[in-house]
Amino acid sequence: MKIYKAAIIGLGASGLAVNKLIYNNSDDEVIAFENTNIESRNNFFGFWLTDWMKPYKKLIEKQWDKWEISNTDNNIYHTDSDHPYCIISFKNWKNFCLNTNNKLEIKDSKVINYQRIKNYYKIITENKNEYFAKKIYDSRFVKEKKQELKQHFFGINITTKDNIFDKNKITLMKFTKEKQLLHFIYVLPFSHNKALIESTVFSKKILDEKWYRQKIKNYLNENNINEFNEDSSEKGIIPMFFSEEKPSKDQNIFNIGIRGGACKPSTGYAFSFLIKQIQLLKSTKKNYVNVHKYLEKKMDKIFINYLKHNNEDGNSFIKLAKNLNGNEFQSFMMGQSSFLTKIKIIKSMPIIPFVKAMFK
Repeated sequence: MKIYKAAIIGLGASGLAVNKLIYNNSDDEVIAFENTNIESRNNFFGFWLTDWMKPYKKLIEKQWDKWEISNTDNNIYHTDSDHPYCIISFKNWKNFCLNTNNKLEIKDSKVINYQRIKNYYKIITENKNEYFAKKIYDSRFVKEKKQELKQHFFGINITTKDNIFDKNKITLMKFTKEKQLLHFIYVLPFSHNKALIESTVFSKKILDEKWYRQKIKNYLNENNINEFNEDSSEKGIIPMFFSEEKPSKDQNIFNIGIRGGACKPSTGYAFSFLIKQIQLLKSTKKNYVNVHKYLEKKMDKIFINYLKHNNEDGNSFIKLAKNLNGNEFQSFMMGQSSFLTKIKIIKSMPIIPFVKAMFK
C-alpha cells in the first residue's frame, strides 16, 4: 500500500500553490485530485501588487498603475505606481506551480470522502478507488447559500480591427443602471487592440450567459467598438459571504482557498489572498491561519450586510473612490488599509443604512 506525503484535493490556484510553495524543494510524493480539465482553463487573476506577491513578479503578464471607476455621471481616476494592478493567467500560474522537484501524481477523479486510519488517511473517489496520504489539503467549496450575495461574471477576450484601447489604464468599474442588482463593466486592455471585457454582477441570483453578453455588447456599442474577433471567454462565481469551514481538529487536515477563508468577500478578490494563505501555512505548525485581520473582516461583514439590504447602484463605490486616493483605494481592496483610511471608507457610506447594517 502506497502512502503519499500529502493529498491535494482540487488543483485550482490554492491547490497548485501548495504543490509549489510547500513541497517544491523536496523529493516527497504528492497526489492531487482534479476532475476538471485544467489544461483548457486560462482565466486571468487580478490583484494590486503587495509585498507577499512580489516573489512572483516574473509571472505578471501585464500591469497598470492607472485605473478608472465611473458611472454615467462621474469618472474617477486613480494612480499608484508603487502598487500597480497586475494580472497572472491561470496557465502561467499552473505551469509555475507544476515545475517542482517533488513527485506529483494527478488523478482525474472527484473525491467523495476521506477518513483517518492510524497516522494517515484513506481517500475515496467517485469511482470507488482508494488512495492514502499523511496530510490532506482540501480546497473543495461546499457551502451554498441561496440568500447570500455572490459576485458572478462573464467576460470575452477580443481583438479589434483598429487601435481603440488605452493600454495604460484599466476600467476597474463602469457602473450601469439596472433594476435590483449591482452591475459594472471591467476592462483590461492588454494592448491598443486587445482587451478583456467583463460583465460583473453582485446579486443572489446567477444570470444566463446571454444577459452578460448583452451588457458587454451595449458597452462595445457605446464605445464604437463594432468590428472585433472574440478570442476566448471566461466566467466565474465568487461568494460574497464568509464561507470558510471550521478548522479541523486534526492537525494534518488543511482547509485551503475559499474553503479556508482566504477570499475577501466584500470585493471578491481571492487569488493573492489564496497565495498569502499558503505562504502563512508554510511558516506555521498550525493547520489554520488568519489571512484577514479582525477589523478588516468586521468591516467586510458590515459592508456586505449593507449591500444585501439596500438597492445599491454603484453610487457608494463612486463616493468611496472620490474620497480615497489611489494608494488608499488599493490598500482597502487588498485588506491593508490604515485606520485613517478606514475612517474615510466609513464616512463614504450612507450613514443610516450603514449603521443599520452594523446590527444585522
